[in-house]
Amino acid sequence: MSKSRDGRKKERKKAKTNKKALNKKNIRTIIIVSAIIVAAIIITVLVLKTNSFSQYTKIISKDEAREEILGYIPGVSNPRALSNALRIADSFAVEDLEKDGEIVAKEAIIVIDNPDSEKSSKISQKASMLLVIDDELNILGLKPFKPTYFTLGIDFDNFFDAFKGKSADQFILKVDGIYTNDSNTALLIKNKVKEAMSLFYIEKYGITEYDKISKDEFTFAEKGIKVEPIETNDINGETVDLSKLKDYKLILIGGNPHCGGCVTSVKRISNEIEKYDISNTKFLVFSFSDTLEDAHKIGDQLPEGTIIIQDTDRSLAKQLKIDASPYIALVDKDLTLFYRGPCEPTRETLANIKDFLGGE
Repeated sequence: MSKSRDGRKKERKKAKTNKKALNKKNIRTIIIVSAIIVAAIIITVLVLKTNSFSQYTKIISKDEAREEILGYIPGVSNPRALSNALRIADSFAVEDLEKDGEIVAKEAIIVIDNPDSEKSSKISQKASMLLVIDDELNILGLKPFKPTYFTLGIDFDNFFDAFKGKSADQFILKVDGIYTNDSNTALLIKNKVKEAMSLFYIEKYGITEYDKISKDEFTFAEKGIKVEPIETNDINGETVDLSKLKDYKLILIGGNPHCGGCVTSVKRISNEIEKYDISNTKFLVFSFSDTLEDAHKIGDQLPEGTIIIQDTDRSLAKQLKIDASPYIALVDKDLTLFYRGPCEPTRETLANIKDFLGGE
């Protein structure tokens, strides 16, 4: 009977040992399976993330864009830059397109800040489009190529298709009929095309003919876009919220008070501004310094009641794109940008101040 008890003890001990071994094996299996599942999930997430950005990163060559517009790949000649700083804010890289030795079209590269660049480091900082026109200054096509897609805010394909067949005259006379709705990006592209078409018109017909139909208007691509409604504090600790100033005309100035020439330019611009009715206008100056004394050096050049903001690192000015010194932004009611440029008494700045403050 003692032997039988010893046998049962051994069996129980063996069963216990086997159970422990099985548990260890099961635990190892669970760990391995879990690791495989986690790895699969990570890979899946990475693949999905990559695929989710694929439409924003697809790029085609200029030759492919030309072929999509023209139906063939043309020869390229006469690379040049078109510009006219007194009439058009931007300049453009331009080339002639040839077939069988004959010039059949011209192209310009339209470049904007890519609205999707912050989504991923793999997405281009800039978005480039190819504008192709015929000899009569009619648009044959406008094709994004680097990248081929970006967020627009309205139907992407319909917007770009609408440019085909439009003439330079239609853009200059503002009768192009291209729909942009509330999309800042679409409006910017349309205005960039207007600038390019205006320069093509000047190249073909001359400045005198252009001035006859443009009525001496300075063409600025960002005119009409909405300004970011930043919120900050002024030097008195009072809250400044641009969204609460949307019923006023706003004049925003960024400047370095340690730059004597900058301060003088702001003063000269202020003297011009005071020639007009500014009863419904608010002034905000962003001082690129860290002391109140410096802030007053530049702020006190402007009309009484000017809101002075210390912007030592120019971070606020960068959001408003007035971080060069000195720079000015004329913002119409509803935070609609009218003009942005040097805060200096240049022809275009003075003309835009006159248009901005001189009329209703």
